[in-house]
Amino acid sequence: MPEIRPFRGYSYNQTKVSIQDVVAPPYDVISTDQQSQLYDRSPYNVVRLILGREEDRYSAAANHFLEWQDKGVLTRDKQPCLYLLHQVFQGKDGKEMTRKGFIALCRLEEFDKQIILPHEKTLAKPREDRLRLLKATNTNFSQVFSLYSDPVKRVDSLVAEAVRTPPALDVLFEDVQNRFWKLEDSAAIKGIQEVLSDKQVLIADGHHRYETAMEYRDIMRSQNKKHNGKELYNYVMMFFTSLEDEGLVIFPTHRIVHSLPSFDPAKFVERVSEFFVVREFKEPHSLLAALDSSSTRSYGVILKGDPKFYLLSLKPTLNVVDIVKEAIPPEVKDLDVTILHSLVLKEILGIGTHAQEQKVNLDYVKTVEDCIESVWNGNGQLAFLMNATQIQEVRRVAKAGFTMPQKSTFFYPKLLSGLVLNKLVD
Repeated sequence: MPEIRPFRGYSYNQTKVSIQDVVAPPYDVISTDQQSQLYDRSPYNVVRLILGREEDRYSAAANHFLEWQDKGVLTRDKQPCLYLLHQVFQGKDGKEMTRKGFIALCRLEEFDKQIILPHEKTLAKPREDRLRLLKATNTNFSQVFSLYSDPVKRVDSLVAEAVRTPPALDVLFEDVQNRFWKLEDSAAIKGIQEVLSDKQVLIADGHHRYETAMEYRDIMRSQNKKHNGKELYNYVMMFFTSLEDEGLVIFPTHRIVHSLPSFDPAKFVERVSEFFVVREFKEPHSLLAALDSSSTRSYGVILKGDPKFYLLSLKPTLNVVDIVKEAIPPEVKDLDVTILHSLVLKEILGIGTHAQEQKVNLDYVKTVEDCIESVWNGNGQLAFLMNATQIQEVRRVAKAGFTMPQKSTFFYPKLLSGLVLNKLVD
């Protein structure tokens, strides 16, 4: 079962910098505009490590990391710690929520051991990018986000005293309050290790970073004649939160279709009517209410040049096994995202699997407002509004040993980069 351990993390020296100015979102959600804003915010912003804009950004990241240590901007903890993180944010209903978890090192395990479980597929290009960064810097700059089961909340009890003290870091970023503590209590750490000793760990976010870490481990192992399995490169920095945590939230990721050589909105509605019950709405809020309350696989649709909004609900007489042609297991076939990608995008719109993976005709966005704006300004030809994937679906697919289509889940909020870094080679 998963082996976790404390580590001596690097963190920003708050006598040298303001933590507000140096943290950043994960590299894969940073736009070009935001990258520039983060560069301007501070010469020590972590974006220069995770997503540099220099010609050779990998060497630049390595140089920045060494320079910042030399200047005392980054300092290393003297004692191995676990790092506690509470993220306070506003839920969809406006209610304040807190997602609680901790950061530790987790031993890298091949997926076929069923100790660490993935739930999404990865692509070669992002893995190559992260591997080049890891080889240049020998450091984890961001955490893999993972889930475990703790129905009686033993970990919460073990850290209750620590989180009553003032946090080591407290930073508001993009409407999320991030409170961060360093846990040195050996008894509490041992207790947390025991809680996880008989668990499986499900990767929620950071699949590319995890697979890259395994490849990096194999490279380092092959180069080390004295390899004993205890080296830091056998581990990856990971954030753990409980499946039962009240603050665990999955938001939907919507789809915008663009640049199809020939697209006729009326013909599209006619074609999808073979498989879906189609309802019309005049206002987006009415559509969203119907989408949220639907008991069948449903999607909201916005069409270019059409002021109406549509709800597509899969006809109850249809069997998902028959309409999803791919040879994939039923746990995956029955997902909203699978039906959309297989039946609607591939079969009806002609966007093949490779084109979907490469986002040739597809953009992924987080808000309904972005979908409406894109279609109404003519950039998008149509948009699909999604319901969020349920955590039970994620767990069921992963435990069965399968993966979901890309962008099936959006765990909110994202983890900040820059709270703690983990150097893999001393």
